[in-house]
Amino acid sequence: MNKFDLTNMEVAQILEDFLKGDGGKWDWDDFTLGMSFANPLLESIRKRCANLGKEFPPSNPNEYCNEEGRDVIRDYIKQLGASN
Repeated sequence: MNKFDLTNMEVAQILEDFLKGDGGKWDWDDFTLGMSFANPLLESIRKRCANLGKEFPPSNPNEYCNEEGRDVIRDYIKQLGASN
């Protein structure tokens, strides 16, 4: 699998779009399942996000994860914004 070379801000935007529901239909699946990053920080974020639904199961079946899981994503957005 090719390693993607996105910036921290590009990944933060993917996460933000997901939280806001602004991303494309398959953007989240592409990020969590279809990408791999050479940058170890971004790769660890991707892997964690891929499992948030299991780690923080949603109470609503139409959601990916519960509020605690969304807080994890918000923390990543802050971390990625601060690391540029």
